[in-house]
Amino acid sequence: MAMDVVLQAVQDVLTPLGGWSMALVVKIVAATLLMLAYIVVLARTFGTRTFSSFTSYDFLTNVAAGSLVASAVLGPSIAPAAIALLVLVIAQMVISAAGARSRTVQDLVDNDPVVLVADGRILHDRLRRERVSPVILEQQLRQAGVTGVEEVRYAVLESGGTISVITS
Repeated sequence: MAMDVVLQAVQDVLTPLGGWSMALVVKIVAATLLMLAYIVVLARTFGTRTFSSFTSYDFLTNVAAGSLVASAVLGPSIAPAAIALLVLVIAQMVISAAGARSRTVQDLVDNDPVVLVADGRILHDRLRRERVSPVILEQQLRQAGVTGVEEVRYAVLESGGTISVITS
């Protein structure tokens, strides 16, 4: 009985509203390919930085862009999502350009970098505040080729979520 419920739930999750049809599959494939081409055109038109993730603002913009692409592929038409994606890209470009010229704008849209390790000492209060576990910090240090925290002059949580490591 319980297994029947689970199997039915799985089937319901895997079946689109109205069931599968060749027209639906073709629509999904066509919308995906069109949106991929559109994203390439946007990236080429507005520059390499368009879909980069240097900062937390860039990351959030990319998440929103991904959501719009999904809406286009799975929705009744790609046009509304394509227009919204264009607006998002233009807004991202304008805000990024303004941030490059104004520290105030930059401070409004991005997090400040946070020092997590200074002179070989882990700053545990900052790890807690930024919700970075010691295990994650150690992993990032290893990826930077550091074998012990005492080798680290600074480890900085950058605004884009990466950890930069500067050794002595």
